[in-house]
Amino acid sequence: MEVVPHVQKEIDDTGTPAPSLAEATKVARAAFLGTAIEWYDFYIYASTAALVFGTQFFPEMSDVAATLASFATIAVAFAARPIGGLIFAHFGDRIGRKATLVVSLVLMGVSTMLVGVLPTYETAGAIAPVLLVLLRFVQGAAVGGEWGGAVLMATEFAPHDRRARLSAWPQQGVTAGLALSTGVLLVITLVIPDQTYLDWGWRVPFLSSAALIVVGLVLRLRISESPVFEAGRRKAEAGAGPETSKLPIVSVVKQARRTTLLATLAYVSVSTTFYVAFIFLLAHATGKLEMSKASALTAVLISAGAYSVGLRLSAGTADKRGRRTALMWGLGGAIVTIFPALALIETGEPVLFTVAMVVFAFPVGFAYAPVGVYFAELFPTAIRYSGVTAANQAGSLLGAAVAPFIAVGLYEGLGMYAVGAYVVLVSVISAGAVRALGETRHLDLRR
Repeated sequence: MEVVPHVQKEIDDTGTPAPSLAEATKVARAAFLGTAIEWYDFYIYASTAALVFGTQFFPEMSDVAATLASFATIAVAFAARPIGGLIFAHFGDRIGRKATLVVSLVLMGVSTMLVGVLPTYETAGAIAPVLLVLLRFVQGAAVGGEWGGAVLMATEFAPHDRRARLSAWPQQGVTAGLALSTGVLLVITLVIPDQTYLDWGWRVPFLSSAALIVVGLVLRLRISESPVFEAGRRKAEAGAGPETSKLPIVSVVKQARRTTLLATLAYVSVSTTFYVAFIFLLAHATGKLEMSKASALTAVLISAGAYSVGLRLSAGTADKRGRRTALMWGLGGAIVTIFPALALIETGEPVLFTVAMVVFAFPVGFAYAPVGVYFAELFPTAIRYSGVTAANQAGSLLGAAVAPFIAVGLYEGLGMYAVGAYVVLVSVISAGAVRALGETRHLDLRR
C-alpha cells in the first residue's frame, strides 16, 4: 500500500483549529464509557448463554447439543453485526459519527432489557428460543455499528502523537464491559443459590442495564461531532474536496478492496482468541472441568484485568514504535502462551486455571489495542466508517462467530491441544496480513 508521509495539521484546510488534548481526552473517555455500557449488554448475554441458556431454552437436547445451541444464539449476533454495521456506517459516513452512536446505544439497551423478561422453553415452548434469537440479532446489529463509530470519534479527535493511546479508550471499553458483566454475574452467583439463579436470577443483569443506558445516552448527547468528518464535509461543500459518497461501502469495494481484505484477515486472530479465552474456556471450565461458576467467573474477571494491562501498554507502544509492531508483538505473544496456558487449564485446578487465563489474556489484549487506530488510518475520511466496519465485521464473522464451535469440535474430536493449534493458525494468518498492510502512523487522517 502506498502512503504519503504527512501528519495531521494543527489547523485544517478550512481554517478550523484542531481539538485540544483536553477536548480529545474528554471525547475518548466518553467513548470509553458508552462503549463499556453497550458491550456490557453484549457480553452479559454471551456469558449467560454459556452458563444458563442451554437448560432454560434448549432443555430437550443433550448437554453437548444444548451448549452448541447456546453458542449458536451467540453466533446469530455475528450474522447481524455486518448488517447493522454497514447500515450504521453508511449513515456515519454520510451524516456523521455522533448520531449513529446514539441510535446504536438505544437499540442495544432495549433488546437487552427484553431478554430479561423473556419466557423460557418451559413456559412458552418453541417460541422462547425464537424470541431469544431475534433479540440477539438486534443486539448484534447495534454493536455492529458501535465499534467503528466509537473508535473513529476517539481517533479523529486525537492529536497525532497520541492517536493510538486515545483511540484505545473505546477499545478499553470493550474490556470494561466484559469485566462489568462478569463482576455482576459473579456477585449474583455468590449471593443467591444455584437453583434460584437458574430460575430467575440470570434475568437481573439484563434488567439492570436500563440504568446504564440512561448514563450512556447522556454522555453521547453531550459530545461534539468528529472534527475530521466536519472538515471533510465543509471542504466538499466548498468544492475543495470529494463529495460524500452516496454508497460508501461501494466506494470501499472499488477503492480499497485489497486493504479491506487484508484488514479483515488481520482482525481474525484478535476476534478468535478473545472468544476462545472468554467464552469457550468459561464454558469448558464449568462443564468439562466441573469448576464452580464463582471460580470460573473470578478467573475471567482477573484475566480481564490482565487483558486491560496488555491493551494499555500496547497503545503506548503503537504511538512510539508503530501500529504494526504492537500488533505483531501481541500476535506473537498469543502463539507463545497458548500451549502453556492450555496445559495449566487441563489440570482442572481453579488457581492454575486463573493463572492460565491471565497468561493468555495479556497478549490477546496487546494485539487488540492498535487495531482501531490502524484500521482508521488505512481508509480516507469519506469512506472511513464503512471501511473500518467492513474489516472489523468480516473479521469477526471469520473469527469470533465460529470460534466457540470450532473450539468445541476440536476439543471433542482431538483434544485441547488441537484448540491451541487453531489459535496458532489464525495468529499466523493475521501476522501475514499485518506484514502486507505495512505501517500507517505517519498518515494524515484528513486526507
